[in-house]
Amino acid sequence: METIPCNLCHHESARLVYEVEDTNYGQPGVFSIVECSHCGLVYLNPRPKASEIGAFYLADQYHPFRAIQQTHNIRPNKMQRQRAAKIAAMFGHGTGGTVLDVGCGNGLFLLAMQAHGWQVQGVEPNETAVAFANERLNLPVTVGDIFQISLLESFDLITFWDVLEHTHSPKDVLLQANLLLKPDGVLAINVPNWASWERKLFKEQWIALDAPRHLYHFSPETLTTMLNGCGFDLAELRCAAPVMNPASNLLRFLGNARRRARPTGNGPLPGRAAPGGSESPSAVKRWLIRATYLALTWPNFMANVMRRGGSFTVFARKRKAEV
Repeated sequence: METIPCNLCHHESARLVYEVEDTNYGQPGVFSIVECSHCGLVYLNPRPKASEIGAFYLADQYHPFRAIQQTHNIRPNKMQRQRAAKIAAMFGHGTGGTVLDVGCGNGLFLLAMQAHGWQVQGVEPNETAVAFANERLNLPVTVGDIFQISLLESFDLITFWDVLEHTHSPKDVLLQANLLLKPDGVLAINVPNWASWERKLFKEQWIALDAPRHLYHFSPETLTTMLNGCGFDLAELRCAAPVMNPASNLLRFLGNARRRARPTGNGPLPGRAAPGGSESPSAVKRWLIRATYLALTWPNFMANVMRRGGSFTVFARKRKAEV
């Protein structure tokens, strides 16, 4: 474990916000989430070192890697297809381009970009996920992080889909992305929204805390400030968090409450994965899931409109060099 200063402003003064456990995957430890007293950036401190963090990513359980276990019908999900379609529209349909997906996981977003005529490249630290992308999807994905990519000013687009919060130095990562982008290149980032109503409601039980894998927690304000300092101009910021975010959190919250009341209950409720896999929910649980999603659809829509949804996406352009 290591103790660090703020990655945004480098001040060391911070206040404790939450002490949390790994409620998503059950890894041992208690972790402190702090807020910088100077700029408001929220981060895990102390935290696992870069040489230690891999132990907290279990390829057989970690959600972004689940497609690795499939033997057929491997294709991008709805969100990955929607993101690819939006980017294609932003750059102009049929024009294509070059894209680097950082922390690409199993590579399915790159598959969606290929369908729009883009030249794709990915980088991912998990060797099992990289082997899947190479061998099953025939994608050019390499093991490592963005610092393993040496083709300067080669990409029209670099994407970080739910990845930046996992990095040990988001600021250094964004500076490297700036070097790798072509002039006027675009950066796309999606991160959990620290300013969301969901986080304020569920507090230390918010699923997106995901300690200790999420090392940083961004609000629209802190991420915009960091982007500006790394040579980017904000082009678009929007919340489009799916209703599954608050629904899963509510179901888990109810499940935790039931377990506290009945320690000998019948296992996890929807919204929390059972260790070592998941069993099919009963008809009652399926009804509860559908009812919860339906009830939260309108509140989630309003939260997104007001930039208080559970996650947000930014598109930023590389700032033109001063002449």
